[in-house]
Amino acid sequence: MSDLATSARLIPADQWHVSDVTLPAQGFGAVIVGLGRAGLGLHVPVLEKIRSEGAGASSFGAVVGLVDTAETGIKRAQHRLEYDYGYDPRGVSCATSLAGLTGVDRDHAIVHICTPADDHAPAVRAATEAGFRRIIVEKPCASNTADVDEMQRIADRTGASIAVINPYLYSRSVASCKNKIQELGQQPHYLEFEMSKPRTTPTLLGRSRPESVLDVELPHQIATALHLTEASRYRVLRADVRHMHYREVDTEPCQVVRNMGVGIIVLELDQCIAVLVSYLDALTRTRELKLRFRNTDHIEAFLPVTGDDHTSVVMEYSGHGTDGSMEQRRVAKLPDDMLARCLSDIYSRFATDTPQLSDLAFNRRVVDVMDKAKAFARIRR
Repeated sequence: MSDLATSARLIPADQWHVSDVTLPAQGFGAVIVGLGRAGLGLHVPVLEKIRSEGAGASSFGAVVGLVDTAETGIKRAQHRLEYDYGYDPRGVSCATSLAGLTGVDRDHAIVHICTPADDHAPAVRAATEAGFRRIIVEKPCASNTADVDEMQRIADRTGASIAVINPYLYSRSVASCKNKIQELGQQPHYLEFEMSKPRTTPTLLGRSRPESVLDVELPHQIATALHLTEASRYRVLRADVRHMHYREVDTEPCQVVRNMGVGIIVLELDQCIAVLVSYLDALTRTRELKLRFRNTDHIEAFLPVTGDDHTSVVMEYSGHGTDGSMEQRRVAKLPDDMLARCLSDIYSRFATDTPQLSDLAFNRRVVDVMDKAKAFARIRR
């Protein structure tokens, strides 16, 4: 068993920014490293949304740098910045490495590392060697705990501040579950978090090559379980992965992608048993979180399932009706733009030198669970 003193604390559900923040007159510029789905498809649009809807209160200024090993990725990103967001391409520095990036004010820039997990530690090193001291890393934080430890050593040596993307720590429905735990004064004795989606096409085409299903949605689920329970100890009780099977019609040969179909992790978190399930070959999208308490209370949250969906539904149950079924006490429909809240808060904390909510210490525990689960499932020997 490993000790867990969770450092993450959730900001209030109705706030995007840290309270009592005095923002600098000059917003931070963003340097996007890795121009694939995460960098160009998520970070850039969400940053621009924060700026357009923040009424001048955002700590984000503009995208000032684009870094990708492929020239085609840089050109595609330049085109999108110009035609979707009105940028003058001459004002955005581009390079195939952070070392080659010129004309960017390192003191007023934040590096977004949106490359594969096994590249995160080298990318953090490259960012600090290039003079940057504020860094955001995509999930999972790293491919193993040794890399997280190396990132921490780099941060300690250079004074860099590192935040890790963890949108579910900013979900209003997760905050509602957290509030219920605090109201009852006890951990749930059972937690279940299922994430399902049809990821068949990108998996078969090899657009991204995670080690297994455990690297895709389960880092979010692990982080949420650790955050909600604040358990002092955690232990992997079970971990299993299944292959992805696919064919268009019965007469075609079946395509098989090893370890990319279904992932299951069962954790012991102090007195709570957490069951985390991810289906990447599902026909529909599901993100459902359930908490059950010993006093018959339980809560269910249905979280946003796509990037265009920013609404959660939370249902609370307590006691039993005359027919023995649980009685529904409350249903709440909540606006829940998690990634926007996440990035907005990270920028605000950089602006005020406030400790990050999703820091390396918290995310080392997430990666440690992943390491143990992969060993349990015999993905790693």
